[in-house]
Amino acid sequence: MRNRQIYRAVNTVRNKQIGAALSKQLRQKYQRRSIRIVKGDTVKILRGEYKGIDGKVTKISLEKNSIAVEGVQREKLKGGKIDLYIHSSNTVITSLNTEDNWRTKKLERKAKPEAKSKNNVKVNNKKENKKSEHKAKPEVKSKNNVKANNKKENKKLERKAKPEAKSKNNVKANNKKENKK
Repeated sequence: MRNRQIYRAVNTVRNKQIGAALSKQLRQKYQRRSIRIVKGDTVKILRGEYKGIDGKVTKISLEKNSIAVEGVQREKLKGGKIDLYIHSSNTVITSLNTEDNWRTKKLERKAKPEAKSKNNVKVNNKKENKKSEHKAKPEVKSKNNVKANNKKENKKLERKAKPEAKSKNNVKANNKKENKK
């Protein structure tokens, strides 16, 4: 079912699927983990035969959910070279194509609220600390719980007090001792 949803997806959905993780430097700068790959982004390949190769994205294939990277090509038998497509999830974006102003504004907008939320987190932590102080008070147990605990304790004491009889002879001997007393 999941594969059917992926391969029959509309182009608007497929467009979002062609995304890749950002490098650690870009993550710190934009406070985002991943973004859609665009033609002109510089990418590093993490998996497969071409692992470790850096290059610019030359083509994007929505059908294959993959990208063609500069320098990753295969020779044909007749001669000539063909671009190889690499799945977008097997790459990391090392630098972004900033020609698109809308994309850069969107990234920067995303970064600003994160900085504000860090201050909010500190305030929330203070509130949580105050709440945890209130929770430190001992809780009042209900009568039912107290009765149940007392029954359990009584059973444990009874087991310890009476030695268990393993054979019939021991049972008879115990009964005789009780009768004499």
